[in-house]
Amino acid sequence: MQPIILYDIPSKLPTKRWAPNPSKTRFCLGYKGLPHEIIWVEFCDIALTMKGIGASPTAGERYTLPVITDPNTGAVVSDSHAIAKYLDETYPNKPLIPHGAHVLVQTFETLFISTVLKPSSRLLMARTLEIQNEMSRELFIESRLKMFRETRWEDVAPAEKTQQMWAALKKGLGVVDEWYLKSGGRWIMGDIFSFADIVVVSWVAWWSAILNEQERQEIHALHGGRWARRLADVNSECNTDLGYFEKHNRSFL
Repeated sequence: MQPIILYDIPSKLPTKRWAPNPSKTRFCLGYKGLPHEIIWVEFCDIALTMKGIGASPTAGERYTLPVITDPNTGAVVSDSHAIAKYLDETYPNKPLIPHGAHVLVQTFETLFISTVLKPSSRLLMARTLEIQNEMSRELFIESRLKMFRETRWEDVAPAEKTQQMWAALKKGLGVVDEWYLKSGGRWIMGDIFSFADIVVVSWVAWWSAILNEQERQEIHALHGGRWARRLADVNSECNTDLGYFEKHNRSFL
């Protein structure tokens, strides 16, 4: 079998890895044991590169990552959920999404984003800028100002609101913790590992990339250490090592 090509976004970090959506696909490929290679595409080069390989735009007609190309079938697939579905259909061993659960898993991801990420997204994006390579900073700022309908970067996550947004992130995780408690098992679907757990841990891995050591440990220790365990458990299931990064000295608290 020829390796599947995964397009991902690099950063200043030693591992280069940070982006949560490509991480979802990394976990999926690892879980299924599919050989793959990474092609790094700077944030500022995504649209041109994806047009060049014939990838489709995703939500809002924007070109985003992850995208995979599969030389075994000729397929070019955009969007992490669509990629998971493609991998299940093409390589059905060890399914990522249980039969008939595509809508449920997609709805779960939407709910997770609105519960955990939206209240703290400005703060997280401000921190993400810090690890962008220099050539991508300008476009990253421009795209996020448009996303938040701001004209100045200083207004995206002003210092006086950081504590509030940090608290909102932890509050949202408390809600998700309750979902896990009610699942009756190790995973969000009880005893069935699925793409839903990959979704959760991919965001945790992102935070590991952009937070400093103290902040990361605070997140990992929440709710009896659930998030550190979940990260370790999913890495074990998928034979991956995502979410483990060098120590950072930055702090917004």
